[in-house]
Amino acid sequence: MCDSFTNSTCLKPFSRFAAIRNWPRTMLTALVVVLLASVLAAFQQGQHIARERLEASFDRSSISRLNLLQRELHSPFLVPEVLTASKTVRALLAQPNPTAANEQSRILEETALNTHVDVIYVMDLNGNCLAASNWQAPDSFVGKNYQFRPYFQQALAGHSGRYVAKGVTSAKLGYYLARPVTLDGKINGVVVAKISFDALSAHLKAIWHQDEELNLVADKNGVVFVSPLDAFILKSMTPMAATQRKTIESSRQFDDVLQPVAITPGKLLAEGLRFVEFAELPGASFLQKAYAFPDLELGLFLHVPASHYWKIVAQFTAMLTLLALVVFLACISLYQRWVYSAKLIETAIRDPLTGLHTRLYMGDWCQAAIQTHNRIPSAAFGLVVFDLDWFKQVNDKYGHLAGDDVLRRVGQLIRNAIRGQDLAVRFGGEEIAVFVQGADLAETLALAERIRQSVGQFMFQSKGQVIPVTL
Repeated sequence: MCDSFTNSTCLKPFSRFAAIRNWPRTMLTALVVVLLASVLAAFQQGQHIARERLEASFDRSSISRLNLLQRELHSPFLVPEVLTASKTVRALLAQPNPTAANEQSRILEETALNTHVDVIYVMDLNGNCLAASNWQAPDSFVGKNYQFRPYFQQALAGHSGRYVAKGVTSAKLGYYLARPVTLDGKINGVVVAKISFDALSAHLKAIWHQDEELNLVADKNGVVFVSPLDAFILKSMTPMAATQRKTIESSRQFDDVLQPVAITPGKLLAEGLRFVEFAELPGASFLQKAYAFPDLELGLFLHVPASHYWKIVAQFTAMLTLLALVVFLACISLYQRWVYSAKLIETAIRDPLTGLHTRLYMGDWCQAAIQTHNRIPSAAFGLVVFDLDWFKQVNDKYGHLAGDDVLRRVGQLIRNAIRGQDLAVRFGGEEIAVFVQGADLAETLALAERIRQSVGQFMFQSKGQVIPVTL
């Protein structure tokens, strides 16, 4: 009998074996969780990237559309301003007469032709049109009164009038620019230029047919007046208050009962950026962003197919998922190597038949026990060696399969009898050693006797025959 030592000290050299056996399973679970989390993170990051890219694209498009608007309005903006200083315009307003009106109309006709303005006309203080570039057309503005138009009222108040409306006479949508004509410091009349957006409309139609991007230009009230699709013309993009609607109707701005765009708002991705669907375009889904141009009193609603957004999300998610999958497969390969190593170690330290430890494990165990004993002489452990009686006869009489079953059951009985801190080793073919920690001679002998009796009392059977087994 040797001295004993504590369980923790004895098993410390072998803790790495348990770690090797348990770690791969934990790692595999963690890897699966990490892979799923990576896919989710990739999806969320993909949404973030898609949102940033499309917002930047929207901003570039808005600048492009604004530049196009400004190019279309640049020359027309100057026309009323220049004409307010015209001597013939001032003379006509000072002393209206048919001859002066006709002469001024001819000048306006030539000016409109050279500046690509739809119509230019001059009104007196009462809103009566005295001269117009379309003076010879069937729908001439000459003689008509436009006092009710807000652009006239704004100019008469000394401001620059801007207004989007359908022509009362021509029934054609246009953008009106009005400037007051002053004479001796007093407003004496108003010059107006009406502009159509034919070039802009053609450009937006080309974008729609090529890229399926829906760009809508609206007035300050959100009423669409330039669109690649007629279904959106003269429909409001935003809710309109009753007072606002009444003002529009009283000014005969559109001369129609305005209907709202049948829009179904979807998920909001960011401020001003959201998914939308239109009843006017069944089955289509868009990402929308709106812009306001206060100086022009206009608004711009940009729409790109929602598929653009999801395509970016899918690409980015697939890329990161593929990367995560490569890492996952590499870790799986590492896991398999760990499993293989753990199985080799398990085979080396534990007998596969009896489930008892091997002599290799016992060697390390005993080395640690001796080192502990050298440090702590008061530590003690007991050793019991068992041998199965007449085991060769069991193999000869009942067969090796029966002999293996006997060894297996004996190993199980011994494992059940010893404590967790004790060590049972298959020392030889039928020889078994049991190391008993922290036990004196009496306790060791008592354990040995319990094991001997449990084996002796167990009914070993093979093909209905009882096999006598003793230690």
